[in-house]
Amino acid sequence: MEQEIHNQVEDLPAFARELGKYDRFRSLDPSSIIFTGSGDSLASSLFAHYLSQMQALAADPYELQLQPKVAKNKTVFITSISGKTRTNIQLAKIARGLAKKRVAITANPESPLAKDCDDVIRLRYRSMGILTSGTASFSATLLAVASLIHRLPKLDSLPVVERRAAEWARGLRVHPRGRFLFVGSGTGYSLATYAAFKIHEVLGLSAQYQHTEQLAHSQLFSLQNKTDNLLFLSPSSDKKTSEVFRALSNNGFNAYLLKSGARDPILAALRVMFCVQHLALNLGRRMGLRECAFLTDKKRLALSSRLIY
Repeated sequence: MEQEIHNQVEDLPAFARELGKYDRFRSLDPSSIIFTGSGDSLASSLFAHYLSQMQALAADPYELQLQPKVAKNKTVFITSISGKTRTNIQLAKIARGLAKKRVAITANPESPLAKDCDDVIRLRYRSMGILTSGTASFSATLLAVASLIHRLPKLDSLPVVERRAAEWARGLRVHPRGRFLFVGSGTGYSLATYAAFKIHEVLGLSAQYQHTEQLAHSQLFSLQNKTDNLLFLSPSSDKKTSEVFRALSNNGFNAYLLKSGARDPILAALRVMFCVQHLALNLGRRMGLRECAFLTDKKRLALSSRLIY
């Protein structure tokens, strides 16, 4: 996992340049697009939804199966790193003849999903060849879906971004026995989703994600102010998230604000993403883990695979 995080500094600029050559998707109206996927791929779909100013739809692939007419005359981008996720393949079959076009976003262009779709965007990143929590696969997906909505920025600052993210994570002191709640609005919410997934997979700890506005309506009353770790993610200039962070911090909660400062929304997201990845990595080290927690529970891992594939 650590090596894959470092590899992104070189791999993402190269992949961004490749994505810049995709002409066949350049003129798409965001309102004619649906993004879908599971796990990290759902988080990236949500990112594209908010990046499009909520014009493009992001949806769970099984929910789309239940309401297939939503895909009528739409271009449906189905993201699956392996291209083997059963629900995604079923959706591709159901959407045939309804969707204007079905496009697989996958690292495996020979996968069942790719073969069932009309077109493929191939994800390119260096994999260490062993199963680990998604890092480089997520960032590549993030760039792929973002490129369909927004012009990609130059990524020559990534070495500095990654180094500062590692420094931020090393300096963060969270409660060792506390649960995690990641809070954000817009693209910050999509990254909060991803962040919670990393805590689940890497550390095997409880983590949730929430919209900034929704926090005070009910979930606030279940939080433990002495132990729970509340991380507010604000990749853009999000006044609401900063205000809620200050209110909870001033009332004795373990609250932390992660802001980006970058003007470009994609670069801002990548900065927060690197911080989230290094957070999981550093906490795993502090816990004495030698590999991601989800890999050590063979029974649940087998159950997860049976449910997914």
